[in-house]
Amino acid sequence: MVVEKINNKISLLNFTEKGEYFPKSTKDFSEGSEAFYQWFSPNNNYPQTVIDEIRKGTTLESILFEDLIYKTGAGFNSDDAKFENYINSEILNSDNETFKSLFKKSNDSYSKLGNVFIEVITDVPKENQKPQLLSLSIIQPQKCRLAKKGNKVVIYSDWQNFNKKKAVELPLYPKFKTFSFSGIKVQKSVYHIKQEALGFDHYGINDKMFEALLLNEKEHRRNNWQLSQIKRGFRRDFFLVSEFAVTEKEKKITDAAFDKMAGDDYAGGVENIEAENAKLVPAQSNYDFDFTKDDTSDQLFLKMGFPRSLIGIKSGNSFSVEQVESDYDQYLPKVIDQQKEIINHFNVIFAATTEYENAEFSAINTPPSVVLQNYMPYMNDVQKNIVIEKLFKKYGI
Repeated sequence: MVVEKINNKISLLNFTEKGEYFPKSTKDFSEGSEAFYQWFSPNNNYPQTVIDEIRKGTTLESILFEDLIYKTGAGFNSDDAKFENYINSEILNSDNETFKSLFKKSNDSYSKLGNVFIEVITDVPKENQKPQLLSLSIIQPQKCRLAKKGNKVVIYSDWQNFNKKKAVELPLYPKFKTFSFSGIKVQKSVYHIKQEALGFDHYGINDKMFEALLLNEKEHRRNNWQLSQIKRGFRRDFFLVSEFAVTEKEKKITDAAFDKMAGDDYAGGVENIEAENAKLVPAQSNYDFDFTKDDTSDQLFLKMGFPRSLIGIKSGNSFSVEQVESDYDQYLPKVIDQQKEIINHFNVIFAATTEYENAEFSAINTPPSVVLQNYMPYMNDVQKNIVIEKLFKKYGI
């Protein structure tokens, strides 16, 4: 990527790609300063980039996986027995998904990306009648773009080869767009849940996830140290910063040069670049840590606020069932807070499109029974009996 330096600010060039809205931005620049830049894939797909980054590590992915299990729960309770049956058993779309599946996908998308996109399909109501819900489904966030204007969501599966004519545009809830299928009219809308956090506009990640991804990258580099860094030599990516506008010829030359330099596969490479009054500026954070001894795993658990014991990781050589129970009781309020937030959004949809206008529900949370059971082989008979008598009965196991 080539950037231009104007009045001591770095202006990102060619940063906006079709199908995605990123306002052009500048960043203060001074000698010795560094910033972390994440290259997107050619389709400029922020959600997919974050998911791919998470998959590069082991600790962060494990934390998010286990966290999702707790946040999904084991079903739902409601004071309205009819609605409780509906929310636990009713098939809500053509993929034969119940609400639990939609709830799990929502929590997953919300925790990783801070966004959830829900497709709502109803009939076309008659005058003075409310629409009746026909289908609810979660749209993969990788497919969604918020339009710059008009409060719309643009949905497309292959943004690298974006074709506006084939893209689907749906209005944001509570507005609907009418479609006709074999003479039957339905209306569609997208309900958007967005995590409100500093730095969010259309897209972005909150500070906690940003720092977790940096730690995740450190863990990835350490895990691949021998393969990637020793064999090829440790190297860094750079921007080419020019005092003047970059000509088309220079751009082709620099693009070809960076193709040879960029990425771990070409670590250690150096290319001469024809450009006047230009210099290379480091484009990623300087990871100052010992490759042979790293504490990124511990830092990730602290950053994400997830107790190690709830995954079944013992502290040293010891174990403590009481510690598991205590950690679960302390972590449960965080689980419930996110569950309530997601549920409140779905309640808006159910109230407006079903007969359950005033029905409320909550998730049934399950204790770390598998974790407790995994500790059983380490216990003597007295300890086992205490766990079975007190904890298992307490949690209804």
